[in-house]
Amino acid sequence: MKVYGLFVLLIGIAGCAALNQPIGEMTASRLTCESNPEFVDGNLETESAFAVRGFVRKAYILHEGQGRGLAYAQRRYITQVEGQRRTEAIIKLDAPTYVSHVEVYPASRLIPNFAMMTTTDDPPRFDIAFERVSDKQHQDIEGLNPVRYRIGREVLYLRMSADGIEDRQNSERTANSGVEIPLKGASIREVKFYIHQTP
Repeated sequence: MKVYGLFVLLIGIAGCAALNQPIGEMTASRLTCESNPEFVDGNLETESAFAVRGFVRKAYILHEGQGRGLAYAQRRYITQVEGQRRTEAIIKLDAPTYVSHVEVYPASRLIPNFAMMTTTDDPPRFDIAFERVSDKQHQDIEGLNPVRYRIGREVLYLRMSADGIEDRQNSERTANSGVEIPLKGASIREVKFYIHQTP
């Protein structure tokens, strides 16, 4: 019984010691991001934008219907996305690591509908492997101040996603008073990972 009690005490002490380890920034050399290397290069002076492939089409269409026994046609204004509005980037750690939190340093004043997911599967299976980060899920990042996201789990891949931004300055007129607006990806200066430091 004494041996069991001592074993439980040692486990408790080890657990407390792990929790009391100081949290520090993971070195940039342990992180890679194939699509946007500037996200994890350790340099706040560099920035990179999410890649986006799509545009928004806005136009009037003729809608035909019937009312009170009479055929009629009316114009309806529609907005549709051609391609993909959603953008994403994946950061890989050099080994599965317990991540306390992540800080995102925006370069764009708006990053719409931002979200994170993580997995320890290698290679990751995009349909089922990623688990959502619930902190600030699908919220806009507004302004240029860094934003902290609680992770609290082991991570090998971190998947970030955000909506593309309508680039109205480069929109083009189309027939029937329509307009095509290209989408551009929001920019980030750095993504920093924070982990428990071993003494």
